[in-house]
Amino acid sequence: MGRNGGEGLSGRLDRLSVERLACAAGLPQVLAARVAEVIVESRLPDDRREEVFRELVAHFEDGLAAGRTPEELLATFGDGKQTADLIGRAKRTVTPEPLGGSGPSDSWAQQALRDLRYAVRRLAARPAFTMIAVLSLALGIGANAAVFTLVNDVIFRKPPIERPEEVVEIYRTDAENDFLPVSYPDLEDLNRLDAFEGVGGFRMAYASVVGQEQPERITLQLVSGNFFSILGIRAERGRMIQAADAPAPGVGSVAVLSDRYWRRVFGADPSVIGRTLSLTAGDYTVIGVATPAFEGSLRGISTDVYIPLTRTVDLTPGSRNEATDRANNSIFVRARLRSGGSIPEAEVATRGLAASLREQRLESWEGKTGFTIIPAADVIFYPPVDNMLRPLITVLMVVVGLVLVIACANLAGFLLARAIDRRKEIGVRLSLGATRGQLVRQLLIETMLLGVLGGVLGVIVGRLSLRAVLAADLPLPAPVTLDLPLDWRVLAFTTVVSIVAGLLAGLAPALQATRVDLAGVIREESAGGGRQKSGLRNMLVTAQVAVSVVLLLVAGLFVRSLSALRNVDVGFGKDPTALVWVMFGGSSTPEQIRQSLARMHEAVRELPGVTAVGLGQNVHLNVLNRNMATITVDGVEPPPGEVGFALDRMGIDTGYVRAAGLRITAGRNLTATDLLPDAPPVALVNEAFAARYWPGVDPIGRHYRVQGREIQVVGIVANAKIRDLAEAPRPFAYDVLGTTNEFSEGWFVVSAPGDARALLRAAVRAIRQVDPNVLIMEQRTMREHLDVTALPVQLGAGALAGFALLALIMASLGLYGSVSYSVSQRVREVGIRLSLGADRGAVIRMLMWGGVRLALIGIGIGLVVGLGFGRLVESTLYGVRALDPVTLLLVPVVLLGVTGLAAFVPARRAGSVDPVKALRQV
Repeated sequence: MGRNGGEGLSGRLDRLSVERLACAAGLPQVLAARVAEVIVESRLPDDRREEVFRELVAHFEDGLAAGRTPEELLATFGDGKQTADLIGRAKRTVTPEPLGGSGPSDSWAQQALRDLRYAVRRLAARPAFTMIAVLSLALGIGANAAVFTLVNDVIFRKPPIERPEEVVEIYRTDAENDFLPVSYPDLEDLNRLDAFEGVGGFRMAYASVVGQEQPERITLQLVSGNFFSILGIRAERGRMIQAADAPAPGVGSVAVLSDRYWRRVFGADPSVIGRTLSLTAGDYTVIGVATPAFEGSLRGISTDVYIPLTRTVDLTPGSRNEATDRANNSIFVRARLRSGGSIPEAEVATRGLAASLREQRLESWEGKTGFTIIPAADVIFYPPVDNMLRPLITVLMVVVGLVLVIACANLAGFLLARAIDRRKEIGVRLSLGATRGQLVRQLLIETMLLGVLGGVLGVIVGRLSLRAVLAADLPLPAPVTLDLPLDWRVLAFTTVVSIVAGLLAGLAPALQATRVDLAGVIREESAGGGRQKSGLRNMLVTAQVAVSVVLLLVAGLFVRSLSALRNVDVGFGKDPTALVWVMFGGSSTPEQIRQSLARMHEAVRELPGVTAVGLGQNVHLNVLNRNMATITVDGVEPPPGEVGFALDRMGIDTGYVRAAGLRITAGRNLTATDLLPDAPPVALVNEAFAARYWPGVDPIGRHYRVQGREIQVVGIVANAKIRDLAEAPRPFAYDVLGTTNEFSEGWFVVSAPGDARALLRAAVRAIRQVDPNVLIMEQRTMREHLDVTALPVQLGAGALAGFALLALIMASLGLYGSVSYSVSQRVREVGIRLSLGADRGAVIRMLMWGGVRLALIGIGIGLVVGLGFGRLVESTLYGVRALDPVTLLLVPVVLLGVTGLAAFVPARRAGSVDPVKALRQV
């Protein structure tokens, strides 16, 4: 039949066929008749009919959109035959810039622009379909945009560091850890190495502004004098801290404000330079405001004020001198390699330094202690955290990608159903002279336009979702600040995803829709390809169900893991319990701190209903802080190459054990006598400690040594979780508060029946009444504290469950649409069956089976793929394996129930039709 059958049929194209095409385009009957008259009477060549047809339809659509009636449009249009004659004469000559269509002289841009105008009219004429399609894509694109916005802010948006390829991070290593901060003396030693152009350090701390009615905690970053010059960080106003500002420990009274803090507190007042900022950590002269691009050295944790690292002593009054204390490892190191240097050369230098420190047998430099170097560009937040963050980000990106696949499959199913309704339009347009390529291009532009609209809405949905999550009261151990900028990366990613989504959703329907039998179309017979379209729709539905199974399986594993974590016996933490972390400023003496803590303890103890109050240097499962000591035990040899054992510990008072919900299994608790300055050192140890160092013997009365001091064990405490919920029991010691080091901060643990939040508020009020200037570092209930440890799994489970639910809804809608369309094609068959006496229930089950069969196939495929995906994430789970029987049983049952309902609704509606009416349908 020639090109797509069009050339052989074009001569027989009649007015009725063109009129039907115009009606299909949305024109009223009277206007469609005038369009058909002009097309047929103009006797245009094949390659011009499509052009004129679309121009005429567009002309009338514009008039109708402007509010004019069909009669008014006909009156102003003029005589049809005269118009046809004028158009015929004009269009038979080749014009350089035709008004419409896609003639051979048209440029690609002109053709695309006309296709876009036509696509806009088509979508505007069907607002219900357009809205559903855009919303479906917006959900999938929005999920991708949200996750990528987060990834962009956390990973791709780099701080303004000069020549970042030369910057490295240096960590301290020991037998148990590969990435530890260093001490101030270690930092000075590293800075003397020739392998580096400069070595700088920083540490995080908190303070509050003195003189405020309600003390506000602000985040400090203490930096070495060369830190900003090493990284090349510049000031927005004034200048940054320099080496001359911090020449020696205890010296340096300047401060730099972050841009965020400057704008929030000082209203971006430029006169802030030169003012005095009075903090609990001392008085400082503001010398500059940092560039907005630099918000701190730890990504996601925004710094308010920068002060010299040499003023660390102001944060910890009465503590050991950090300038000489090698056991105080709290400084993170950034270094710049010397010009032409390399990391291997720097590693040789740091290995030599570590060997020298070990040979000198300096404190904390025993055994296998050393340094490790990694490129700063390879670090997202902190290497141990990155090891958990990267797999989680990968899983989220894969999951949201699968959600988008389901959205595209949904839209493709809708378009395939519409393709049957558009077969007459497409057939006649082919007969008018359009090529199949032109029609495919037109249909793809329609779907890409849907994708772009979905992308615009998706960006809005994604950003609103992210801001809602960040605004939620999450039990975070530190304030997290993310800008989530809508920069070029996010826009480029969303644009590409939107266009690709439109192409994916529209390509198969476009190819199927343009594969028509023109002769059958014009005679209003079957367009053919129905079985092929049905098969493709079934494949799309099956794929949607399979992807939903994968997402539900992964989400189910994370939910089960979260449940297992929540059911872990942590060994402490009776509820209701309140936790309040307090810190004193540098102006306080050790004696003032002890007296103040005693008054606070008494004030809290006198609160109504309080049953126990304890004070400790730390609490278990505190992800921000860990107290360690190196111990030796007579008769127990340390590991090869080590001189002792690394031990987790904390100092506590006499009320801590009861208030924290710990349980003594042997011996006694600490007493007031044990806390006296001249009392012999004693401690409580946990069962894991006793089993590790004195297996099979009574540990009560035995000793271990810390820095040469002999400590006697007076009691055994039941094991409790120390670092994380998934750990095996590890040795732990509770020594006497204040005997191992001076005290400048601590945790009040308060127990009382009733409302934990009310208890917390009362405890904070009592503490502040004693000392209004004390810095409240943290205030949370015990339940909130325990939730911090499970937060990564909780967030992962919540996000995955949300995406899985979204995928399930989309897949159910796709199945519903597929069954609905299939049922609509079988109305006459249903009528015949019912009129012959068939049972309605049997008819409904027959109609349902097509959808249920697709669901069963999809579930089978999804289970196989989901098991493989489950093994990939198995290492991030707790107490759950990829072959978790509960998840493997529950997911198919839930999915089959939901998809069965989606198939039942249209089947039941079809099974309830009147047989007589059904038989009358054509």
